[in-house]
Amino acid sequence: MGAASLESLSCWLQQVTPSGNYLLLGLRSSESFAQAYDIALFRQAFLSAIQERLRPYGVARHDILVLDQVVLIGLTDCHLSTQFDKDLFLERVKAALCYEPVSCGSDKVLVNVVLAWVEASRDYPVCPAYLRSLASTIAFSELEPQLGEQTRNDMDLATRFFADMRDEKVALSFQPVVFVENPQQVLYYEVLLRWAGSDGCIEPVSCALLVQAIERLRCTERLDASVLWSVVQVLERHPDIHLACNISPLSLQYSPWWRLLISVLDKAPQLASRLTLEITETAAVFDQEAAASLLRMLRMSGCKLAIDDIGAGFNTLDLARQVRPHIIKIDKALVHQARDKDGIAVLNSWVHASRGIGQYVIAEGIETPLDFQLSVDAGVHAVQGYLIKPPCVQPPWEGAEPCCVRDSFNPSHTNFALNKYSSKDQEQR
Repeated sequence: MGAASLESLSCWLQQVTPSGNYLLLGLRSSESFAQAYDIALFRQAFLSAIQERLRPYGVARHDILVLDQVVLIGLTDCHLSTQFDKDLFLERVKAALCYEPVSCGSDKVLVNVVLAWVEASRDYPVCPAYLRSLASTIAFSELEPQLGEQTRNDMDLATRFFADMRDEKVALSFQPVVFVENPQQVLYYEVLLRWAGSDGCIEPVSCALLVQAIERLRCTERLDASVLWSVVQVLERHPDIHLACNISPLSLQYSPWWRLLISVLDKAPQLASRLTLEITETAAVFDQEAAASLLRMLRMSGCKLAIDDIGAGFNTLDLARQVRPHIIKIDKALVHQARDKDGIAVLNSWVHASRGIGQYVIAEGIETPLDFQLSVDAGVHAVQGYLIKPPCVQPPWEGAEPCCVRDSFNPSHTNFALNKYSSKDQEQR
């Protein structure tokens, strides 16, 4: 959906839509779905799912209008006065629509929708900033659609993963980042994912292939929000620890769940100051200006920013220069290549450039004493890797139990942080 079609939609809404509140719903990755599934059957199944899953919200069939690229949904007697309440409503609707896969024949398809709250009036044009954001997000998801077989394989993996998340088979693991001058001093623990195996045990393996599949499906926000809210809960329970979690560049769009998180961080500075967000280099940043704006807001809320995997592929060094992160992490491949003398100069140059941007430079993938010494010689401040300590699902602080990831789309669980730090709660104190 480009600027021209957005303007046409805005004019159309202005001319034919009575005054009231509406949801504008767009579907991500529709072009990839068209290559992977029977598109007519999928559209029918998706529309049926909208009707069934939004019925508890008072949405009837006659309230739903299918347009060319979006769906317009009338909200009868739904009047929300604050942006916080609107964002919370949008997230609950998104959870209702996306939590369970849509049955398309014998296939199970996870959908990812983009929602905008629209207030139609005869006196004001219907084109708020978040409507433009919706159009941008839909357009972004259609970049480089995947081949049908790749989409189906990714979908099978993702549906199994989110089903296991619901069954509490996805755990957080913790790996320390320590200072080179005093390896006993922990800067923070990075939170990683571990997926339960068929025997019910947590396998000490990476979820990298899963993350790649979820990125191709454009479902990173569900994963990142689930992990991040789970980390916030751990920080709330243990007020003396510092944690970091990974965020995909594909999630760096100013959407309702980010606004809700920022509202929590703004009201909990003692929590925000112990949270680090590590932006990975697993994908390219779609809108660097929007991403930088979001990251600056998160920094203003008190959390720390890290650019992860510098030198791995998609170069986020330009983004780092814009947001001035607290931490830059050197990818483990650069450390391992320095084992060969030809790679030492490359490692040194990346560390030198990073020291001019961030407060701390961290070397990842420290597996041998040589890795440690090469990193120290290059000038890093801290290190992380199996030589120091491998990731462990048992939290290293006293009295803590292993932590499962809670699916942010699960409509049956109420987010504790939103309850505790909501604007309404604060007004009553």
